[in-house]
Amino acid sequence: MGYYIGLDVSQRQTAICVLDDRGHVVAEGKAATQPCAIHGWLVVKNISLVSVVKVGLEAGAMSFWLSAGLTEMGLPMVCLEAFQAHRFLKTCRNKTDRNDARGLAQLVRMGGAFIRPVAIRTQVSQEARMLLTLRQSLVNQKVSLENNITGSLKPFGLVVPRGSICAARFRERVLAILDKAEALGLKLRESVMPSLDLYESLCQQLSLLNQQVEAVAKNHPICRKLMTAPGVGPIIALSFVTAVDDPRRFSKNGDIGAYFGLTPKQYQSGETDQQQGISRLGNSMTRQHLVQAATVLLVSSKKWSTLKAWGMKIAKKRGFSKARIAVARKLAIILHRMWITNEDFRWATKAAEQGIAGQAAG
Repeated sequence: MGYYIGLDVSQRQTAICVLDDRGHVVAEGKAATQPCAIHGWLVVKNISLVSVVKVGLEAGAMSFWLSAGLTEMGLPMVCLEAFQAHRFLKTCRNKTDRNDARGLAQLVRMGGAFIRPVAIRTQVSQEARMLLTLRQSLVNQKVSLENNITGSLKPFGLVVPRGSICAARFRERVLAILDKAEALGLKLRESVMPSLDLYESLCQQLSLLNQQVEAVAKNHPICRKLMTAPGVGPIIALSFVTAVDDPRRFSKNGDIGAYFGLTPKQYQSGETDQQQGISRLGNSMTRQHLVQAATVLLVSSKKWSTLKAWGMKIAKKRGFSKARIAVARKLAIILHRMWITNEDFRWATKAAEQGIAGQAAG
């Protein structure tokens, strides 16, 4: 008899359901969210670990740690895609931890080829990914503070010039506006300065994280290879490498665009067939980084390439917004191919050089 196990993970406790080959419940219960506790629960329930066919858990913040720990204990783990698992579990009328664990167990029992397992990143990639995630959090807080400071001054008719400016320059501009406010008899300095001081401290910490990211990327041979592409710096290269982790798991180069949610959605039913916007599935941070790289490539990169020429042609026909999404998707495919073949970025083929030169002149 084979056993199929579903784990509904929460921070403190994990709901466990064990099914047999026919889908009958063998055991149900809860254990602490610890690999040793879950393993011990199975032993207490007299579940033969040799007979376990699959153990499924939904992809989440703790899935890497739990999956790695239980795999070391000899359990055949599979990490289920959150979107797919969520859709499957919605078929149950009542949402409870017990029903979710039972649904996950049924999914791994019946799934077969239907299951889309999530690849578990290596520990090195997970550590680098944590660094990028913390950096992105500080970036969001920095932008939020800028918006709060400038927005609080606007009701008084005081507009702080924005744009791509450094932290020191932004502080100088805000202080100049506060001097102007005092000249007008407005007492705003005491209210704004705590936020401005916090902004300066935040920028200092962000600078330290940027240095750490750059150091990790420069010591990574694949990141150095990907940084030969236009618009791709240390942050974007490391973000792409840690998100993909293993380039061989994609059977087609074009799958990498769908993996990052850069391909359009389709709704087809009967006579209706609509092409909608991009799916936005996958990792949002890396997708944002790829779009930023595409924007830099199209706007700031002075050296022309076949990719830029192709993107500018799309921009003229369909607009810049769609062009940068298309270039981001194409750039992801190129970076993946560069990784597989271990080659630097090819700026232009000889056959395309004349056309690129003519387009640049035009």
